[in-house]
Amino acid sequence: MLARGTLLLALAAALGLAGCGPPKGATPGVFTLAATKKCLTKAGLRVAANPPDLDFVTKSAPNGALRTEKDGKTFTIAFGNTRDDSALLVEGYKRAATTHGRKRLNSLLDLEGNTVVFWLTEPTAPEKDFVRACLQ
Repeated sequence: MLARGTLLLALAAALGLAGCGPPKGATPGVFTLAATKKCLTKAGLRVAANPPDLDFVTKSAPNGALRTEKDGKTFTIAFGNTRDDSALLVEGYKRAATTHGRKRLNSLLDLEGNTVVFWLTEPTAPEKDFVRACLQ
């Protein structure tokens, strides 16, 4: 009886484990343009996906870009495939910037996973947090 009970318990455990496990969510730190746009739009922002007048560096983002503004401050989010892509975008922004502009880039660029948020003017901490919360 003990062997039969152990066998039933093992079978029940195996069946239980087959349907369980970690959720198959998005890869941490990898965000998409569509989901991020949806979040920003839901928050009341007017969002342009891949507008034609993007700068050269932003246009090179493998997964596109979007532009909007928060509290009168315009920003662009460029989407790479990986974190390495976003690091390359940051290097592109640095190379394309004027000498004076390079000094300000640290306060204008926000590298987050596979994205780079490029602000035209320095954002406040709450503005940065708002955008980060919509990266999905």
